[in-house]
Amino acid sequence: MYENLMFSLSSALPIFLVMFMGYMLKRKKVIDESFINQANKMVFNLALPIKLFSDVSKTSFKGNFDWRFIGFIVTGTILSVLISAVAAKFAVKTQSQKGAFVQGAFRGNFLYVGYSLMENVMGSVGAIAPLAIAFVVPLYNVLGVMVLSYYGNDTENKVSYKSVLINILKNPLILSIAAGFIFSNLNLYTPSIIDRTFSYFGVLVTPLALLTIGGSFKFHKIRESFKVTLIASMLKLVILPLFAVIIAVNMGFGSEEILVIYIVFGVPTAAVSYIMSIVMNADSDLASGIIMLTTLLSNVTMTLFIFAFRMLGYV
Repeated sequence: MYENLMFSLSSALPIFLVMFMGYMLKRKKVIDESFINQANKMVFNLALPIKLFSDVSKTSFKGNFDWRFIGFIVTGTILSVLISAVAAKFAVKTQSQKGAFVQGAFRGNFLYVGYSLMENVMGSVGAIAPLAIAFVVPLYNVLGVMVLSYYGNDTENKVSYKSVLINILKNPLILSIAAGFIFSNLNLYTPSIIDRTFSYFGVLVTPLALLTIGGSFKFHKIRESFKVTLIASMLKLVILPLFAVIIAVNMGFGSEEILVIYIVFGVPTAAVSYIMSIVMNADSDLASGIIMLTTLLSNVTMTLFIFAFRMLGYV
């Protein structure tokens, strides 16, 4: 049991420690908002797409493309929105808060925190994690707009579904995954010089992304609407992933699929939900508070889930 606990801690705790270092660097004014914004752009537009392309292009997807798994995460994500909406009806009073609540409860930080956790537990992202990203990231964008549009009451700042579709098609993460699929299926290889260059960016992604998340922490946001923030956090980190994992186990999914399913539903709320809340006039303070609290509490919940998976022999 001790070894399993230490394995679980070593999988989740380093993620928090790097985030905490980012927070301390910001407090000591070693980094500032400008650095955080530029670093986020570099991770999203350059380093992470290169890493995704490199991982996907070297993975054989023959026999790994499981439509049942894809159907599970897509259906589960849609159901998580509906469950969160029902919870919002009873837990939240204002329309602007309901939109931020629902988005905060279903939209996970799969790209940064989830990717890091997958590598820590499995040693690599494997074949199915990029598949999940390819379907979940566009779905998050569409559902996020739908949720915030439904609860929004300011028609002047609506985001059109056409613009969302265009942004999805232009998304560097989606493009890099698509390019990786093409390389993999055609058995193409990058020259060794390019491959080694790409490996440097792959090493850069996780620490830089986690540092920027920590540097973005504003703990006073948690105190505002704490009860609502806590309910959304429990949905995101405990209730939804627990239901998803139990159903996945009973459906006979394998160990890697179960871990990815947990990560899709159980990682903390994505930082982009704060930006979406601002653009579409939802309660951005509540959105920020949910991001902060889920990120902090996830270090406990991720450790406990990984410990349970370890004890049950899934990792």
